[in-house]
Amino acid sequence: MPQILGEMERRVRLPKVPGRERRATVRFPLSLAVRYSVTQHRERVETGIGQLIDLSSSGFRFAAQRPLAPGMKVDVAIDWPVLLDGATQLQLTATGTVVWSRGSETAVRIHRHDFRTRSSGAKLPRSSVKLQTGTDGD
Repeated sequence: MPQILGEMERRVRLPKVPGRERRATVRFPLSLAVRYSVTQHRERVETGIGQLIDLSSSGFRFAAQRPLAPGMKVDVAIDWPVLLDGATQLQLTATGTVVWSRGSETAVRIHRHDFRTRSSGAKLPRSSVKLQTGTDGD
C-alpha cells in the first residue's frame, strides 16, 4: 500500500503569503482596454469591450459589459503597452473559457494565447498601465 500512496503524491506550490489565494500563478494588476467576442458552436454570438483587471499566465479577470456565463468560450484582444523592438505595437490575443462571473467582473482560464503585431486599423483607447510584480526583476 505505501507504494501506491507514494505514486499518488504530487508537489503543490503553496502561496508565499498565507491567505485565501489558491492560484498556482501570480496575477498582475493591469488596467488595459479589452475587446472580446463570445462564440458558441464556432459562431460569434456576442462582442463587447471591457477593461482588464488582472492577468497571469493561466488566466485573467476583466470587467465586461454584462455578466458572461461560466463555460462560455471567449476570444480577447488586448493592445499591449510595450513596443516590440521599441517601435512595433503588439496585441495580446487569447482564447479561454469563462470560469466565473460576478456582476460585470468575469474570470477566464486561458487555453491559448499569442502576441501579434497590431494592425494599423482601429485602436483601443490608451489606458494607464498599473503593473505591480512584487519581485525585483526576475
